[in-house]
Amino acid sequence: MIRIPFSRTNKDEEGEKPSEVFSEYCRDELERRRDTGVGLNEKRFKAAVDLVIKRLRTMEENGGKV
Repeated sequence: MIRIPFSRTNKDEEGEKPSEVFSEYCRDELERRRDTGVGLNEKRFKAAVDLVIKRLRTMEENGGKV
């Protein structure tokens, strides 16, 4: 399971933003799903990831508020 830090003061992952951690996770997950051979709508997957990353970055810039 992935841990996404929701504050910049997380002692375990100092300096990592939630959007960066989530983006790395999604890159790995996309590759894993490609390798399974199960049907994957990559266009939809990428659109969903882009939406979440955009919202996470907005929260990061606004101190946790959307």
